[in-house]
Amino acid sequence: MTKLNKKFENIESLLKRDFDINETVNQLKFPNINVFFSWGVERLINYQNKGLLMLVNGHHHKGWVLITLAWNDTYSYYLLEGNKTIKVERHEVYCDELQYRIDQDVEYIEDYK
Repeated sequence: MTKLNKKFENIESLLKRDFDINETVNQLKFPNINVFFSWGVERLINYQNKGLLMLVNGHHHKGWVLITLAWNDTYSYYLLEGNKTIKVERHEVYCDELQYRIDQDVEYIEDYK
């Protein structure tokens, strides 16, 4: 077991299926790349081709975000407290709403209007 796998071993049960991590990162940057940058992403990790881990430094959440793809082609994402506890979880998120929904939990405040 690698050091990374040991660190995040508790997320194994959340992983569903393989997906193209790079394609998902591109979806997170669309339609507004500035939203993605506002999360303060420090690290992007491909976790066994079944999860995308992002270390963010947002207004509402500072820590890890795990994104997975379900068998029905919708995303789930989890805001992790440290690397163990799930703080927030969202399911059935379509690719065209992924950026907006994550932004609501990580960064967005009313002053941005």
